[in-house]
Parts: sequence; C-alpha cells; structure tokens
Amino acid sequence: MNFKPVFHVIAWLLGVVAIAMGVCGLVSFLYGETPAAWTALAYAAAGTLAVAAALWTLTRNDQELSRRDGLGVVAIGWPLASLAGAVPYVLSGAIVSPVAAVFETVSGMTTTGASVIPALETVPKGILLWRAMTHFIGGMGILVLVVAILPFVGAGSMQLFRAEMAGPTKDRIEPRMAATAKTLWGIYVLLIILLVFLLRLGGMDWFDGVCHACATLATGGFSTRTASIAAYHSAYIEVVLMAFMLLGGLNFALHYRVLRGEFSPWWRDSGTRFYLGVLAAATLFCTVGLHGAAGNLDWGEALRQTSFTCVSLATTTGFCTADFDGWPAASKVLLLLLMLMGGCVGSTAGGIKVARIQMTLKAVAREIRLFMQPQAVIPVKLDRTPLDDSALVPVLAFVTLYLLVAATGTVAMLWFAPNLATAISAVVSCLGGVGPGLSAVGPTMNYSTIPGGGQLMLIGMMMAGRLEFFTLLVLFVPAFWKK
Repeated sequence: MNFKPVFHVIAWLLGVVAIAMGVCGLVSFLYGETPAAWTALAYAAAGTLAVAAALWTLTRNDQELSRRDGLGVVAIGWPLASLAGAVPYVLSGAIVSPVAAVFETVSGMTTTGASVIPALETVPKGILLWRAMTHFIGGMGILVLVVAILPFVGAGSMQLFRAEMAGPTKDRIEPRMAATAKTLWGIYVLLIILLVFLLRLGGMDWFDGVCHACATLATGGFSTRTASIAAYHSAYIEVVLMAFMLLGGLNFALHYRVLRGEFSPWWRDSGTRFYLGVLAAATLFCTVGLHGAAGNLDWGEALRQTSFTCVSLATTTGFCTADFDGWPAASKVLLLLLMLMGGCVGSTAGGIKVARIQMTLKAVAREIRLFMQPQAVIPVKLDRTPLDDSALVPVLAFVTLYLLVAATGTVAMLWFAPNLATAISAVVSCLGGVGPGLSAVGPTMNYSTIPGGGQLMLIGMMMAGRLEFFTLLVLFVPAFWKK
C-alpha cells in the first residue's frame, strides 16, 4: 500500500465530515439552542478540519491509487471518519460514553440506525441533524461522494468505487467513474428533496422531514422521535415512506434509466421481481399470523402494520410503527430472514443482497439437477445471462462467510446479551444494517442496555457488514501493508 495517496484521499474524506458537522452546528446556532449544543459541533468540525488540513499538506503527491490503495482508503478512512463523527456526541453530553458515541456514529454512517439514545426528544436539533447527516453521507457512500467532487483521483476513482459500493456487481452508468458517482449522488439527492416535500404535505415539519428523508433514502432508520414513525399516527406518512424505502432498496441504476424515460427496467429486472415477490409473500404471511394472534385486530390494521414492518426491515431501514417483538414466533423468524436478505445490489440497503440470494438458490437447484443427471450441462443464469464458476464462487464464498460471521457473532454476543433472541437479532440486525432487533433490542427498546464490550463487537459487525468483510479483512494480510 502507498501511504501518501491513501492518506491524501482520507484527508479529503475527513474534510467532508468536518464540513457536514459545521453545517449542523450552524443549524443548531440558528435554532437558538444552548451553546453546549452548537459549540460541540463547531469544535468537532474545527478539530477534524485541522487534522484533515495537516494530513493533506503532509501527503501531497502525484501518484494514482491502485486497487490495494483503494481498499486502504476505505478500510482506514471509514473508522477514522467514525471516530471524528463521535466527538460531537461526547462534547455535547448527548452520549457520555465514548464507546457508545462511536457506536452511534458507526450506526449512522453504515446506515444501520441502531441507537443508544433512550429519549430523542431531549436531544438538541443540531445533534439530531448530525445523526441524519451521518446517514446522508454514508448511504450512497462518502467515498463515492469524494470521487464525484475530486478531479485529481483519476484512474483511482474506480478503485474507491469498487471498494465501497456494496454488492457483487457495480453498474457503471456513465463511461467515466466520476460521472457515474455524480449521477448516483444526483439521483440520491433528488429523491431526498422530493421526499422532504411529500412529508411536509403530510404534516411533518421541515426539520423532521429533512432528517427522515435522509434516513429513508439511505435506508438508515434514525428518527427524531423515540417512538419512530409510530409517533406521527399518519397512514399517509407511512405509505410515502414505504414507497421511498423501496426506492432506496432497489438498484439506483434502474432509477437512472427510469428518469431517462424508460419505465420497464424496474419490472424487467429479475432481482426487482424476486424482491417484490418475497415482500408480498412475507407481508401476507405476517398479516394472517398477526390477525390470528390478535383476535381484536381487523384485517386492515394488520395489513398496515405488517406491510410497513416488512418493507422497513427488508430494505434494512428499520423505521417502526408496531412492536413486532410481540408478533407470533413464526413471523419473527421470517422478519429475521428478511433482515438477512437485505436489499438489491446497487442500492443503499444492507444484508446479503437479493442478487446473491438468487445466485445461491439457482446454484443449489443446478446441483440438485446434476445429482440426477451427472452428465448434463446446466448453466446458472441471472437475467438470462449465463454465469460461469468465476462469478459464482465469490458469491457463494460471501454468503458462507456472512452466515458464519452471523453464527459465531451470536455465540460471542451471548456474553453480553440477556437471552438468545437478543443476541441473534442484534448480530443479524447490525450485520445487515437494519437497526431494531428482538427482545432487549426490540422496536420499543434500544442498544443502551448492551455493555460496552458488546457495543464494540457490534461496531465491528456494522462496519464489516457495510464494507462487506473483504475490504476490512485485507488489513490483516501482511502483504497488504507492503509497497
């Protein structure tokens, strides 16, 4: 790894974080909040900007990033940005524990939405906006933003894009990587602005609208209310958020084609059809189960609760309108499976990803057929395109690693969690970037009851899930550190 070009880009990354904190501090000042609130953001922004400026000065160079350097920027830059982003929480007193503050920041930047703040209504608006801002910059990818705004990255832009964007494929919308990054961020911001206005029409104020719009399109889930979306008691807001959570969970390359006037890409894409089919089936299953378990709940209300919950968890957003921890056991298991699946490739959602699930199921189906017909030639196809083993092996390896980490993480989490339901759901939720889990970390609870050691472990889970393991695992390979 070449340290100068790597840390030169990290300097720009920290600069973006500093500017975002400064904007939140200004908003806090304009709202007339106590000096403790806006000065915490101002001091954190100034300190981060000073570090970024010093790092930028010391690492100026003309080298282009290699693939290994791109991995280094992501693997080192994300933790450093998270540490910087935790400072305002501690300085403002919103979160006293440094570990918990880092947990909150990592949860925001990885768009997990798991929180350690028990009462959000007591938190200053500047800090709440910073929470939403961490979703905003982490949703599409802070380094994808760097690629979009920095002309000097050049050929290294592809390395950053490949290292940070999730999924087995990364669609290049434009011939140049920087143009692709600009387009993706443009679509992302456009949808956020549209959602803000739609939420305002539903009675949500501008501040809450901005915070929830950032959380929705980033599929993050941080709310400004302790009760999350249930606090608004609005069917209109729930329907609007469901629609935009789905947009966040679908491939943004498809949105680009739709915005250009093609309306068939959403339906022609097999991943989208599979995703919507799974969501429809899961919603129907949970609706029947909830109506049967709660005899006094009518079908309409059951459908309203289950549809929002299934969409929220499958897109890994994590907004809540119902206490699904009290649902039938079969429904809770299904919700955990939705968390594992996650959203589509090229989306802001977490989880294993729909494309990988499709490829795995098709590979299993092929092996079953080959067991009966050993001499047959049966290709695995995705969107009518045959996939060779060089494409399947990494996918199967990722799915295996994901499930192995989830299983071992659950065992380790039992040291910190009060029961198995808490342990497994906390690990699955943080690994998939969902937020709420079951039992002690359920939709009406939060992660403040998890001890510091457990929070540290979950920080690793959130980071590994967002960067999809291999980007972080390279840090433990000695050859990675050699020039």
